[in-house]
Amino acid sequence: MITPDSGFRLCIDKVTVGADLRVEGWAFHHRHGPCRIEALAGNGSAPPAASAADRLSSGLDRHDVGLSLGTPMADRSGFDLAAVLPGDARAVWLRLGAGGEQAFAPLLVRNGTALHDWRPADGSGIAVMEYGFLTERGPRFAAALPAALTRAHEALGLFAAAPRRPAPLQAPVSIVVPVFGGKPFLAPLLQSLVETVEPCHRIVFVDDGNPDRSITAFLVALGCSLDNVAVVAKPRNEGYPRAVAAGVEAATRLNPDGHVVLLNTDVELPAGWLERLVGPIERMPWIASTTPLTNAGTICGFPAMPDDNAPFLGAAVGEIDAAFAAMAELPPVELPTGVGFCMALNRRVLREIGFFDLEAFGRGYGEEVDWCRRAMRHGFANVAIPNLYVHHKHGGSFSSQEKQGRIAASGEIIRQRYPEFDAEVQDFIRADPLRPLRAAAAAVAQGRLGRPRTVLLFDHAGGGGTAAFRAKEIARLQAAGKAVLLVRPALRPRVGMPDGALDIELLHADGRFDFPANDLADLAALARVLPLSEAVVGSLVGYRAPDAVMAFLRTLRTGELCGREVPLRLLHHDYFPVCPSLNLIDAEDRFCGVPGPERCRACAPANPHFRVPEGGTLDLAAHRRAWQEIFDLADRHVFFSRSALAVMRRAFALRDERVRIIPHLADHVTVAPLPPPPPGPVLRVAVVGGIGVAKGSRMLEAMVRLAEAHRLPVAFELFGNIDRPIGSAHFRDNGPYSPDQLPGLLAERGCHAVFLPSIWPETYCYVLDEVVGLGLPVGVFDIGAPAERLRCWANGFVVSPVTPEAALNALLRVAGGRAAR
Repeated sequence: MITPDSGFRLCIDKVTVGADLRVEGWAFHHRHGPCRIEALAGNGSAPPAASAADRLSSGLDRHDVGLSLGTPMADRSGFDLAAVLPGDARAVWLRLGAGGEQAFAPLLVRNGTALHDWRPADGSGIAVMEYGFLTERGPRFAAALPAALTRAHEALGLFAAAPRRPAPLQAPVSIVVPVFGGKPFLAPLLQSLVETVEPCHRIVFVDDGNPDRSITAFLVALGCSLDNVAVVAKPRNEGYPRAVAAGVEAATRLNPDGHVVLLNTDVELPAGWLERLVGPIERMPWIASTTPLTNAGTICGFPAMPDDNAPFLGAAVGEIDAAFAAMAELPPVELPTGVGFCMALNRRVLREIGFFDLEAFGRGYGEEVDWCRRAMRHGFANVAIPNLYVHHKHGGSFSSQEKQGRIAASGEIIRQRYPEFDAEVQDFIRADPLRPLRAAAAAVAQGRLGRPRTVLLFDHAGGGGTAAFRAKEIARLQAAGKAVLLVRPALRPRVGMPDGALDIELLHADGRFDFPANDLADLAALARVLPLSEAVVGSLVGYRAPDAVMAFLRTLRTGELCGREVPLRLLHHDYFPVCPSLNLIDAEDRFCGVPGPERCRACAPANPHFRVPEGGTLDLAAHRRAWQEIFDLADRHVFFSRSALAVMRRAFALRDERVRIIPHLADHVTVAPLPPPPPGPVLRVAVVGGIGVAKGSRMLEAMVRLAEAHRLPVAFELFGNIDRPIGSAHFRDNGPYSPDQLPGLLAERGCHAVFLPSIWPETYCYVLDEVVGLGLPVGVFDIGAPAERLRCWANGFVVSPVTPEAALNALLRVAGGRAAR
């Protein structure tokens, strides 16, 4: 166990117990640094020898821990662990390892068999413990489909080139359609029923006291014209439950052994819908009800749930369902309830438990939930049919006000009868077992339709200016009618995730589809299906195998992957192609100037900014050769400043006709000049942004210490954040800011000037655009895009050399000029 003399330190910030186990915190050994963490699950009082199958993200930034422990070695001591939690486990330990030493720490214990029986072990020190689900059914929802389907290539492998022909039904079915109003829907519904339902099946229309007698006339005509249609006429409207009960009673007389389908008038039906909806009940008699996927069906929604959706891509029901119909048959997915717009009911269950509770649910809403829950208490299940999609137009028989009142009243009855119901619905939404199938079906449908054209975008997983640009670029592409397939390194570990995992998102203007913790094989499967129009690289920082990504890009650009050449555009936000130090900062925290290969090789081993793939090494010459090949293939290179292009050309050959320089527009903020600040004995200098080493945190600290030592009348006001505390009367940390608040904050603190102490050749710098128009003197070091732009501003000053002394001298000259005015 961890003892004071073991050298290990462990802090558990959060534990989440759900379908799997997640542990977040930090671990550190005072001699060896950050630790390896494993989860051990067992039944005894001692840790087992073998670990649970787990995935660990370690080396996460915990600068707060480094500050607390007083050692920079602990800055990367954070971890995020995902592990399998066996159903028979009664205890979980953590095994820490570092430098050949190990220690164990108790984490969880369980006295019962339920999810919520897990408790923190004595001495675990867990700060926060949460449960992933509210009920015991939650993990069952999460495991409804094979875990392999979370991988895009596995899910897409379910889809044939054309819709599959469903097996014929073994016996006639009765379809009950209550009709009250909804006149515009009747003709389309009849057309789809005539086209898709074999004559052996009975269709029962219920005229629910329609005041518009032309609807009655239409229904009478149906009964006279079609041998398999019967019409039940009710003299007055008594609500949906009684109307459908009358229809089911008639269906039972006409077809005593037939399963029953309840159908709203405001649906559109694709070919083969009835066979796919009812077939599972014939094959699996434990099923009480089946519900298809639909655009407006709460937990059975597509493309998203539980909210209503417009039809995906504005496509017709047959076009969308063609993708679902091509899917191989899967086990039905258990639901907390069926959804009554299009729901098949098992005749056996109807015999055992009866039909709707007409007295309790009056004129409607909640009656199908009650029936489904009663069926569950008798050992049956309600399921979704993954390979069927039906349009639901939401015609509505009730006014909005009446509808809300009825939903509230019926909801209270459901809560009294089934107190666990609401929590199970929330668990189903959390688990979202149909998500991988919805995402794959969306990609297949989009590929079949050939629209919208899709841009593949690689980017890093971090924030900052690049992330702001990415959001704007995605919005621009979507406004142009395109979809975006966004790829980033996986941020969080998942059980079973592949090495070098990628988070992939298919982004439409009206929705998104996630393929988390996938890899390049999954991306290749998506690229073959989707109508790709372009590939764009924003950044490959953080990718475990950037060389593999570049190889993938080559096959895409040359046409080897998709059978067609896909144009390639490179966005040069950073200098990762030049050096994995990313910002071109050397071991002495200076801009390296992009020297020759020999000096680079000498720098790399001692450079803490040099990013080497986990567990590997990097041949810098090979790294640059691979990037040069990609540069040669690219159709367009986009730079955001002349200086960034000049730096890149120190290492690479770039053809002029393929290069464009397009500065960023700071459209996230409006900037207007500030009134002159009041005079004072101390020059207040604003430092703005997230200040790490590359942005000049050590430089700023050195400037503060010089001001202290020489008792200079200079005080620095930070607006943003910094990677180190600076305790001094010459420094004040004002905390984070939003760009629209910044002018007021600078005025409130009486700032006379702005200095951005960045020591790397920034490719642009949004912060400069946020401050330079305020009219205050703004200074930077003579490096990169900020210096290039400030030379064009009368209130700008550029500092050389890059030293704290030069910066302070420049600021004191600003103070002297201010005093002279």
